[in-house]
Amino acid sequence: MANLSRDDRGQILLIAAFALAVIFVAMALIVNSAIFTENLATRGETAGSEGALSMRADVTENVGEGIEAANRNNNSSQSDLTGAVEASVRQLSQQTGRQSARSGRVVNVAYQSGSQKEGARIYRANDSSFTNAAGDERYQLVGNVSRVDDANGTRAFVIEASTITADASDPFEIRVQDSAASGDENSWRARIWDAGGDTVHVRTLKNDSGTTVVEDCEVTRDSPGTGITIDVTGGTIDGEECDALRTAPSGENFHFGAGTGVTPGTDDSYDISFDKADGITGTFSLVVYDGGDLELLPDASDGPKSSTALYDVTVEYTYLTTDLRYETDVRVAPGEPDV
Repeated sequence: MANLSRDDRGQILLIAAFALAVIFVAMALIVNSAIFTENLATRGETAGSEGALSMRADVTENVGEGIEAANRNNNSSQSDLTGAVEASVRQLSQQTGRQSARSGRVVNVAYQSGSQKEGARIYRANDSSFTNAAGDERYQLVGNVSRVDDANGTRAFVIEASTITADASDPFEIRVQDSAASGDENSWRARIWDAGGDTVHVRTLKNDSGTTVVEDCEVTRDSPGTGITIDVTGGTIDGEECDALRTAPSGENFHFGAGTGVTPGTDDSYDISFDKADGITGTFSLVVYDGGDLELLPDASDGPKSSTALYDVTVEYTYLTTDLRYETDVRVAPGEPDV
């Protein structure tokens, strides 16, 4: 065994200490980088993060538009839908990448293969009453809708109404209810009527395990005498917020389907029905998640129709500058409510 002088031993200890310091610094950088990547979306104080988050919002909006276009125009099969959205994401990534390069940024968007959730689009394209093909004013529009993890299961439910009944005692009603419940238990009901003077009234009743809470809102249409847009899942009427379709000032949640008690990741499901469907005319469209047991109406020449759709997709988003690296997965489900 070699004999080491006191100076030699000191040098070895110094080198070992230096090596350990380098290792600890490297580990700290790795951990901090991971924490930064995960938490950037909720922290706006980091220099340069505003650009990454703003671009992420633009990407989400554009991917959402691609999903909706595919659901309308490329719905022959799930493979057609997926192919159309993948092509849309590639084009978005190329355009965004070129534009960002001029500003010294690198932006990339990639479709995450296999991430999509299948669904169905239910719609009425011709301006008429919302009765079904048999003329029934009370019927189930779709049954056994499953919730998505940490999300809803119904999105982009928009009504373009041309006329709405003025009968507040017997108005058009959208009902969402636990498939296993009876009466009004575990239900969410939105009643809509014309309150006069070009004003639309919405009253939502939420019955959660036997306790009913109510919220109302009124919105006067922007252009008197014209149609009106009711974004049921977005919680707006002609672009104005409606407390009866959102979180009320009291803090009570009245978003679409709240109070049904249906839990994501279980066999629980809910049904969507119309009542007094002859009290409204116009068109509507919504997308629901297909957990495998959807009950859809048969297509008919005069009545609501359905087609294959994508409920959501996930894209991989990367944003790079000289000072920032941000990478994350972004789930896109346009028009999904916060419940």
